[in-house]
Amino acid sequence: MSGASFRRLYLLVVLLHLVGDVALSPFYPQLFERLFGVTDPAATGVYIWVCRVTALAAMPLWGLLARRFSLSSLVLGSLGAAAVLELALAASPAYPVFLVLSAVQVAVTMAFTLAYPAFVGTGADRVRDVTVFAYVVNGGTVAATLIGAGIMALPQPRWGIAACALLYVALAVLCHRRLPRERRAPAVADSAPEPRTRAPRGAVAAIAAVSAVVLAVETARLVVRPFFTLYAQDGGVGTTAAAVLFLLPQVAVLAVLPLAGRAHALLGRALLPAACLLAAAGLAWQFLTVDPVPLALGRVVFGVGLGLGHVALDLRVFAVTGTDGPAFSAVATVRVAATLVSPVAATALAAGGAGLPLAAGAGLFAVLALLLCLPSRPPPPPGTSDDPSAHRTERPHHV
Repeated sequence: MSGASFRRLYLLVVLLHLVGDVALSPFYPQLFERLFGVTDPAATGVYIWVCRVTALAAMPLWGLLARRFSLSSLVLGSLGAAAVLELALAASPAYPVFLVLSAVQVAVTMAFTLAYPAFVGTGADRVRDVTVFAYVVNGGTVAATLIGAGIMALPQPRWGIAACALLYVALAVLCHRRLPRERRAPAVADSAPEPRTRAPRGAVAAIAAVSAVVLAVETARLVVRPFFTLYAQDGGVGTTAAAVLFLLPQVAVLAVLPLAGRAHALLGRALLPAACLLAAAGLAWQFLTVDPVPLALGRVVFGVGLGLGHVALDLRVFAVTGTDGPAFSAVATVRVAATLVSPVAATALAAGGAGLPLAAGAGLFAVLALLLCLPSRPPPPPGTSDDPSAHRTERPHHV
């Protein structure tokens, strides 16, 4: 089995995780009303928070399990459990049962997050792989939303939920037949396996630093989402136009990704602070004007910053964590934490005005860009000591 084949499987695992996580999220209020007759908006809030807290707790546990078991065994076990849970969700008789089963489902499927570093670790061109992943995430979000709309259009949404179990089963069969059975997939870019030694203090500090950057970027990105359509409508934009404006950054991300590799080759480590400055400028412009055309321009600039920043940030993450699951899971946990922090911050800011989350996001991106421009010592490669003589040179991995 060629490396390209199981690399495609890793991407399918990531895509299935994205579909399961995103598909029904825009439709929870309607789903709970149709399935259980629950109309209280608080039910949606409780559901989202329980699932996010569960994801936050589960991610580091999967990182620990990745130290003892192969990725293929973790993925196969999770796919099988997810298929059973999907059928149980479709048959849930009441909202509390659906809530508990969903939390278990989230905990199980967080294992799929480890497929991303496995995908990157089996390739020879890290910039290309990170860009491909960005395509999958952003394009998959749109596809997942369409799938969710299709499920809600069925006479009985339970049928669509149950049908998703077939996707887990089909992917489990493919993974069982084609994923490598060894403890770790061989990495094309690595000349020798990385020793499993205790991480030196410098490596731990580097992981903490890049985790802080991830938390800041994700919080600044997400804090502007919950109240944007309200902000646009307050400025006189209609509901449909507000929805289009909301999606513009996603479109801009997809449009700019083909340029990410060239931008990285030109700017190197300066790409991330430059992307943060673009995102800050786009958000600041949106805060300063509510006229439709300038607002749309601000949304596009913001999206360009997000697209370039996605690639630049993930390159920095892998430069610090390598492509080993346990180290990457620490950063993934921080990403989940941002989904808990950002709605609280957005709600508190919006109490003073629907545009304040935009101003806060712009400020956070701007401060982060300035901090990232400060000189810093390059992080040691994962699994090495702080002795410079022990560092391995991996040119495809430099950011």
